Amino acid sequence: MGITLDPEERAALVGTHGEGVLATTTPTGAPVPLPVWYVVVDDVPYVRTPRSSKRLRHIEKNSRVSLLVHAGVAWRELRGVLIGGHAEIVEDPALAARIEEVLNERFADLLPPPLPARVSGAYAETVILRISPDREPVSWDNRKVRL
Repeated sequence: MGITLDPEERAALVGTHGEGVLATTTPTGAPVPLPVWYVVVDDVPYVRTPRSSKRLRHIEKNSRVSLLVHAGVAWRELRGVLIGGHAEIVEDPALAARIEEVLNERFADLLPPPLPARVSGAYAETVILRISPDREPVSWDNRKVRL
């Protein structure tokens, strides 16, 4: 038995977690991994980001991204899924509104109190990104390791 997650285990971890690390690349190719909140709708992960973000500028130049979803603290608890693919802005207003609603519901209890004007201004205009996998996800579950 390997330590990879089967498709159902991957779907369960990714579909119920909501917090991950989205990695983009700078024009020079340097990786930029940053934490994100995401939701999965119809088996597709979506992320919201400010329209003015560097993340979006990176994606406009190179749409290749990786989304890492992981759980656990101690080594023997660690498990994760790494989804490699492309990010694209959701242009369909109805779908974008649906994803916004799901994101707002999912993270309502985790939103901070009113943000300072400088920060809230950056989030005044956001876009929804669809993460489209282009290969089988990489996964691991250290709980499956027999010590």
